[in-house]
Amino acid sequence: MNKFTIVHLSDPQLSAANGPQYNQQLPPAAKLQRIFDDIIAHDLQPDLIVISGDLLTAGTSRDYAKLRDYLATQSDRLQAPIQVILGDQDDREAFNLGYLGEPHQPYYAYKQVYQNMDFYFLDSKWEPNKEAGWLDREQLDWLNKNLHLAPRRRAFLFLHHPLDAPALRGMRYALLQNNRELLAILHGHNIGGIFAGHLHFGANYLVDTTIPVTTVASASTYIDCQDPHHHEVHDATSYNVITIQRGMASITNHPLYLGQSVIDTIDITNTGFAKHRPRLTNPRRAGNGLPLI
Repeated sequence: MNKFTIVHLSDPQLSAANGPQYNQQLPPAAKLQRIFDDIIAHDLQPDLIVISGDLLTAGTSRDYAKLRDYLATQSDRLQAPIQVILGDQDDREAFNLGYLGEPHQPYYAYKQVYQNMDFYFLDSKWEPNKEAGWLDREQLDWLNKNLHLAPRRRAFLFLHHPLDAPALRGMRYALLQNNRELLAILHGHNIGGIFAGHLHFGANYLVDTTIPVTTVASASTYIDCQDPHHHEVHDATSYNVITIQRGMASITNHPLYLGQSVIDTIDITNTGFAKHRPRLTNPRRAGNGLPLI
């Protein structure tokens, strides 16, 4: 199998025209452009670029339409498709209308096949909860069905919210809440890795004893979460390069900038899982899973 290269970035948190402005040395749009420029400067020649959520802050449908056009331009420039998924800060209705032109999708999940490998892009945005992640029943059923269609094919998953791990015990309020349901579906399948964002710092760990999980540091800020109840935010830009060869993925981090000053603080009261979880049996209409590019 040939080498397959993925540039993975997350949480660009582009400021919409009427969105909040943060005390950052560089505006979020300039940081995102710096990543695309760095890809060319280092001649990475990716086969795929993935932006795993929190695309815009307070974005309207017009903002998402502009983002779609901007990413299409960068895709042509880099000669690589750019795939996106939704994060907790994204507005689903505005994204559906402005980016997809499909206003009534309850979630946005889809599958792409590259070099006989399956890539799943999952929608973990949980509407009633702005921070935690959730995969609804229809999406889990869709994933289960597709995994069984090609049980021997190597599969890789991208989503916004990371899965639980002992090292992230103090971050459970921000993680995927139905880890067990997802792992039950993945168990026994040929899973090469799970890639996420959301935490604004990098992490690597195993789930279900064999599945590697990698969270990429943010394209916009770094959040120091050593104190579980008091997080410090720094200006930062970073992305990962995932190299897959013979079904094995290796990850290298490309940090471009880290500010020393604390530009914001986040106080956390409850660090545990969300107390109220939706019922997995609730019927919802499934999305179309249309590819972007």
